[in-house]
Amino acid sequence: MTKLHTIYATSALLVGGIFLGNTVVADTPAPTPIPASGSQCLSCHGEDGRPALADVPIIAGQQPIYLANALRHYKNGQRTGGQALVMQEMVKDLTDKDIEELAKWFGEQK
Repeated sequence: MTKLHTIYATSALLVGGIFLGNTVVADTPAPTPIPASGSQCLSCHGEDGRPALADVPIIAGQQPIYLANALRHYKNGQRTGGQALVMQEMVKDLTDKDIEELAKWFGEQK
């Protein structure tokens, strides 16, 4: 193979790789939107569970059972430390289904 053929072959591989790379990105599914009951969570915990504020917990990727238990404990007043009063107000109207959906969604955020 001549030097010119090598350059053409390398160029073809690079261009092909770019097109294939774009195809893979285009085939990536859109992220699942947060359940409707969780829109209030985003103001403190961030769009994906990674807050900008240093004193707000990162809940993205947390174990869903832990999150569900924490939300239930806030709701029934068993969790009282830190920002418990704020959290109790935020979760007071959540149903068990809402809690499970939110725990699952935040647990899936990586």
